[in-house]
Formats: sequence, C-alpha cells, structure tokens
Amino acid sequence: MSRQIYNVPTFYIMQFSNVLAAHGLSLSDCLHAIGTDIQTLSAPNAVIPANKFDALISDLVSDKGIVSPGLLLGNALKPIHHGSFGLAIMNSPTGLDSLLLVQRFITLFVPGITLKVSEESQSIVATLLDEYWTPESHRFFVDVLTSAFANLQRSIIEAGNNPIITAFSFDYSPCDNALIENIFADITCRFSQPMCGVVLNKENATSLLKGGDPVSYEYALAICEKERERAPHEALKNKLRFIFEQSDKTLLSLSDAAYALNMSKRTLHRRLLKEGTNFKNERDAFLKLRAYELLHVKQLSVQQTAEELGYADPSNFRRAFVSWYNEPPSKYK
Repeated sequence: MSRQIYNVPTFYIMQFSNVLAAHGLSLSDCLHAIGTDIQTLSAPNAVIPANKFDALISDLVSDKGIVSPGLLLGNALKPIHHGSFGLAIMNSPTGLDSLLLVQRFITLFVPGITLKVSEESQSIVATLLDEYWTPESHRFFVDVLTSAFANLQRSIIEAGNNPIITAFSFDYSPCDNALIENIFADITCRFSQPMCGVVLNKENATSLLKGGDPVSYEYALAICEKERERAPHEALKNKLRFIFEQSDKTLLSLSDAAYALNMSKRTLHRRLLKEGTNFKNERDAFLKLRAYELLHVKQLSVQQTAEELGYADPSNFRRAFVSWYNEPPSKYK
C-alpha cells in the first residue's frame, strides 16, 4: 500500500506547540530536526507527509522522552479547537450521533484510520481499524482520539447527562499510568487487546442529551460535509471505505461502488490508480480487517463471518482468508 497518499492535516499544530512547551520543548526545533518548519505547517490547509509525521512522533518518544504525546495533545484539545466538527459534536442529539460523526469524518483528521460501529444487546462498540501507521504514530492517534472522547464524556456529564462511555480497549501496553488514571477516570481501560475500540452504554448513548442545540447541530453538520468534499487530503479511497462500511452484507462490485460515488467505473479505476491503489486492493483491505473483527472481537463462527461479509459460498471466504493471513480462518480463530 502506497505511503505517499497519506498526509496529516496540521490545523492542531499550534496546540501541539503549547503542549510541548509545557515540557520544555520547542515544536519549531523538533520540526527542524526532521527537515521541515513550523511556518509552513501553520499555513491554512497545510499537511505534513506521513514519513515526516512518523519521524516527528518517533523523535518525541525515543529521543525527547515524551512518553505519551497523543494523550497530552488529546487531553489539551477542547471542542473549540475542532471548529465546525466540535460544534456538531457538542450539539449532537445523542452520544451515538457523536460517535457516528467521528466515524463519518475521522479521515479528515487521521487519514488511514477508520471506525467500525456495531450494536450489541446492551452496548455499542466502535472498533478502530488501522492498516497503515507505524506503531508510534498508531499509538499517538489512538491516544488523541480516546482522550478526546474522555474529554467529551466529562462535558456530557457536566451538562447533567449520564455517562456514555464504559470502556476503552488498546492493542498496546500502558506507558504513563498516572496520566492514564487522570484522563480516563471512571472509564475502564483494557490494554494489550487484539484491537483498539470504545464501548458505550447503549441506553445512555441513545438517550437524548441535555444541553444540545438542534439548529447548531444541523448548521455545523452541513459545514462539515462541505469541508469533507473539498478537503485536499480526503483521498477517494477513504470515501470508498465509507461506502464499504455502509453496505449491508454485500460484496460490492466496482459498478456498485462507482454508482454510489456518482462516477463511472473507468473514472473510479483511474482515480484510484492515481492514489497508488485499485478497487480490489481496497475491498480486500476492508474485508481483511472486517473478518478479523468478526472472528476475533465479536467471536462469530467462520460460517457467520462469511455470511456477514457477503460470501454466498463459505469456501470462497476461506480461500480469501488464506490469501490475507496465510492460514485458514478456523486455525486463526
């Protein structure tokens, strides 16, 4: 998978500067060390290439001794720092609506990472899928996202609502226990898990929230949609992933996806090639991660997983699974 298509938007760059300054570090110096400068990255719509971002986070963790830069940044961010997205989040009708907003727009903030939301009998589970980032950057993005969720929960409780988030799961071990206890107070944190995710109390998450403004919500949501359409870093593959997420137990064809994206098959194929990929690779990447989630997280059988993914013949699913993981799903499960 090509790494060149991923660029990280830097509209939080000044807040990150404040976070590092509190630890005696200059963001300008850190950026200079990896061959870039803060003036360039502070410009409107600026992005930082993935390899530079990976180098920055690695340098902060390995050389500068910042154990959890993602937790520090996520804890410092307030809804106002998220612009129209933050306005929509704070005025969402329900906690579930807030989660679905994150699912819809996460690629604007973190290219290469998506959320898969599923409802259980008493809970709602959002699994974070990341097939791209290096371990240090992966942890950074997960820490930012989960600590921002924890901040949101505090705001929801302060407005007189019941807590919504019950647990976080992380696929890495804890680093700074004191910081974790401070940020995630009263929320269960499970580390060294198969995947990252968040668990919501279904009853509380689907109840109307106090303090929200429906007019502000609709206004902010409309702006978010416009920003998403014109975002220079919003890759077509991200929009294609959203189409896969919304399909109902169906193995989408190139024709189906092109129709959903309002373009011809030839145009979709050509634009994906420009992004260094193709339809089959993107569909396989989605199915590979979804199969892992269904087998390992939801504990479905091989037959149920095949059906959920849209395979009419389970043997076709088994062959596909072997091509992804080099072993059959029964052994993998």
